[in-house]
Amino acid sequence: MILQVKHISKAFGDNHVLDGASLSLEFGQISVLMGANGSGKTTLFNIISGFLKPDAGDVYLNDKLIKSLSPYEIARIGLSRTFQDMRLISKLSVRENVLLAFSQQRGEAWWRVFFSNREEENKLIQKANEILKTCFIEDVSDSLAGQISYGQQKLLNLACCLASDAPILLLDEPVAGVNPKYRDLLAQVILGLRNSGKALLIIEHNRDFIELVADKILFLNGGRISEYASYKAFRENEIVQNAYV
Repeated sequence: MILQVKHISKAFGDNHVLDGASLSLEFGQISVLMGANGSGKTTLFNIISGFLKPDAGDVYLNDKLIKSLSPYEIARIGLSRTFQDMRLISKLSVRENVLLAFSQQRGEAWWRVFFSNREEENKLIQKANEILKTCFIEDVSDSLAGQISYGQQKLLNLACCLASDAPILLLDEPVAGVNPKYRDLLAQVILGLRNSGKALLIIEHNRDFIELVADKILFLNGGRISEYASYKAFRENEIVQNAYV
């Protein structure tokens, strides 16, 4: 198991969002985290990635306790994530956004990417182009991020997440609001990442997408997580039907 979350609890005042939530991720597997709005899914993401500290419980990455580390430290040792609000720079090109993500993932100053030596710059540009090709947006690499379609922006958001080449990816609603064409393109990229051996934890509500990609379902309800071996098993569970479906 590459990532282990053990008995995480978190309250905001009297609202106990997480109450002993546990999960584990493995290489080459896509786990979809589901739950009602407000159930604590993004809170759990924020705890795993270091943006929020738990009240109780532990998070391990490759058997290393990481709950006290900063987001940049966690990113450097192998975890990358996206956010619901896409953090793109609209006045930079698509390629420049990925180049900027290289420095952000490493915790370096942004200007190092744009003022590095020529050899390093060429290597980064080549790597950025490869990521854009993987994400099906190499044809708009010179366009401003603010001028491409919403679906292309979602692909760019994923491309920026891939800049670190981290083995663990946390994706927060990667297909929210996109049409079926871009939903399927995003699914294709994500399945390719799984097939390359990455471990993915995804928050998503789009059922067609979930059926395409999920290897297992993690259902967050009442602050705790239940695991289901398939989306079909999840849908047919009576507790899930009463609480969520």
